[in-house]
Amino acid sequence: MKPLSLLLAAVFALPAAADTLQLKDGRFVDAAKIVEADGGYKVIYSAGEVFVKKDLVVLAQLSDSSGNYVPKNDEEKAKVEKGLVPYEGKWMSKADRDKAVAKKADEAKKAMDEARKHQEWRDRYITETAHFRFEYTIPQAKCKEYQELMETYFSEFTRKWGIKPDPKAPKLPVCFYHDEDAYYQVSGAPYGAIGYFRFVAPIELNFYYDRNDERLTLDVMFHETNHYLTHLLNPTFDEPAWVIESLAEYYGASTWDAKTKKMTVGNIQEGRLVVLQDAMAGDEWQGLEDMIKMPEFSALQYAWGWSFVHMLMESKKYSAPFQKFYVALSTDKNVKRVPYQGDMLQCEPDEVIKWLKQYLGVKDMKALEKEWHDYVKTLKLQSHRGYEDAAQWAERWGLRIKAGRYYKTAVEKGTQNPLTYDDYGQWLLRDGQNDEAVKMLEKACELDPLNAYFYLHLGAAWEEKGEKDKGEKLKKLALEMEPNDPMLAFQVNGFKIRKK
Repeated sequence: MKPLSLLLAAVFALPAAADTLQLKDGRFVDAAKIVEADGGYKVIYSAGEVFVKKDLVVLAQLSDSSGNYVPKNDEEKAKVEKGLVPYEGKWMSKADRDKAVAKKADEAKKAMDEARKHQEWRDRYITETAHFRFEYTIPQAKCKEYQELMETYFSEFTRKWGIKPDPKAPKLPVCFYHDEDAYYQVSGAPYGAIGYFRFVAPIELNFYYDRNDERLTLDVMFHETNHYLTHLLNPTFDEPAWVIESLAEYYGASTWDAKTKKMTVGNIQEGRLVVLQDAMAGDEWQGLEDMIKMPEFSALQYAWGWSFVHMLMESKKYSAPFQKFYVALSTDKNVKRVPYQGDMLQCEPDEVIKWLKQYLGVKDMKALEKEWHDYVKTLKLQSHRGYEDAAQWAERWGLRIKAGRYYKTAVEKGTQNPLTYDDYGQWLLRDGQNDEAVKMLEKACELDPLNAYFYLHLGAAWEEKGEKDKGEKLKKLALEMEPNDPMLAFQVNGFKIRKK
């Protein structure tokens, strides 16, 4: 493999972009040469060609063989005759276009150097907001978005649940790592825990940024931050597993609109629902009192617990009483708490059941259990994402065979989500099914031909098959496609398939 510095030099030395595609999802694709082909366009890079289907493209601005832009109408012809050329949706002189391209390349190199400087945790960025101290090695612009998310979450949750934070308390450190390896190396989180709230002093939150599946990053942020927010009710109280994990899963399905700065709660955890549907099909029902008495949750109970809390929170009958119960469990002086692990306190299961029945106004737990089970039967999958989420969930819990089955099911049901094929391809590689893995990864590239990470993974797959030159070329292609992404550049030399 060539040194990263040589590959980056090749990327930044590319000729000025002459052609542009504007995609329906808002992305612009600039290249020295893009040519129209049957059913789409070929984006030509020095390391290879990428075919983009026409139905993905809003606008194509192409040049002829001599590099001159070919106008599509009289208005564009007049502009070309004045010496203007299009670039990223604007018309400008060739000199200005070349300056813009050079500036973009220079800014990319500076961003790369800056990111490299802050990749080591000792050189991390540190920024404080109203309630948090962010320490991070992810790009500053991305972290700013997450800062806004967490401050919104903090304000909405503390208001809804009546939490009054101590104004004198120090700001919570939020540690955000640029990739999974750095996260595990520095945070101390056990492998498989993709987010980590340290609830004993010094408390802190730990996450990593998944560039290729940001929704997963957000799910984890919502879940783990919920642990912190409920911790504020009584830092010395250890919440029962069914309560704390289930409520965190309920909030983990929240969505965030970066433009409006709004979050939406109460969504379906589709991955959990797939797991529940599997369990119900096998007549494996979870008893309510048994779940409440569990000191810790195993993999399947996360799904059952989420569904129970989802029923309570979405019910006009139960929502307000359940919230009062949750707060009372750790704060009401009438609730009996017992010592647990040093200075911590907890409630015995019978005490929890007593207060749950009282707040919900139920006398028969079996009747409540039946109501819950009937509710779960009404929940419906809304997309193929449920099988993807279930597969990732299974992998995190070491259920490798089940994970493969969920990925395979999503593919068989005709998913057109490229992430499914990318994830399944990597799973197949870990399982030693190299030929099938390449097919899945190539399908991911077909569905989203401009996702550079898919070419990175496909390159690693070909290297796994012994095709080193082919793999290296695909990795170089990934760099050419995303020269402004420092995370990608650092993975090009280091990405390896983790064998299970």
